[in-house]
Amino acid sequence: MVRKFDQKPIPDDVLKRVLEVARHAPSGGFSQGFDFIVLAKPEELEWFYRTTDDPTDPESFPGREPNVAPACLVLPFANKRLYLDRYSQPDKIEFGMDKEENWPVPFWTVDTAMAIMLILLSAVEEGLGAWYLGITRGEDDVLRELGVPTSCIMLGVIALGYPSSEDKPRGSVFASRRRPFEEMFHMGRW
Repeated sequence: MVRKFDQKPIPDDVLKRVLEVARHAPSGGFSQGFDFIVLAKPEELEWFYRTTDDPTDPESFPGREPNVAPACLVLPFANKRLYLDRYSQPDKIEFGMDKEENWPVPFWTVDTAMAIMLILLSAVEEGLGAWYLGITRGEDDVLRELGVPTSCIMLGVIALGYPSSEDKPRGSVFASRRRPFEEMFHMGRW
C-alpha cells in the first residue's frame, strides 16, 4: 500500500483501464452488485478529506498532507438491492435468496471486495500506487451528500496515484512475517 503520492494527475485512459477490471469481478447470479464513486477533481477530494478526516486517528490520512495526497479516490459500494432483485427473477426465485436473511454469506460484500482487489492489482499493473483504507468519521455525510442509495454499503476507500519517492515502507511491515504456508493452508482437514 502506498501512502504518499506524487502530485501528478492520472491520465483518463489509465484510470479507465484500472477501473474497467472491476466490471469483470465475479458476482453471484451475475447480479453485478458493486458500484463506485470516483472523486478526482480537486474540489471533490478536498470536500471528502474535510468531511472524513478524523484528527484522533493516529494513521496518516490522504489529504492531511496535500503535497503527497492521491490524485483520485474511489469509493466502492456493495449494492445489496441488486442481489435481492436478481434472485427475485424467475430463473433464481427457487433458491429463496430474494430475502437478505436467507443469504448465509452476504455475497454483495464478498463480490465487491473482489472488485476492489482487481482495482488494486490493476493499479499496480499500470504503474500506479494504491492504498485501501477505511474511514472512521463522516460516512453518513458522504453517503447523504453523494446521493448513495440506502441499499448500498460503503466498503472503504481506494486511493490512487503515482507513488512518491518519499513513500517508504514502515518498520512494522518488516517486523511481522507472513504466516508459513503450512500454517495457513490445511490440506484435507484442519
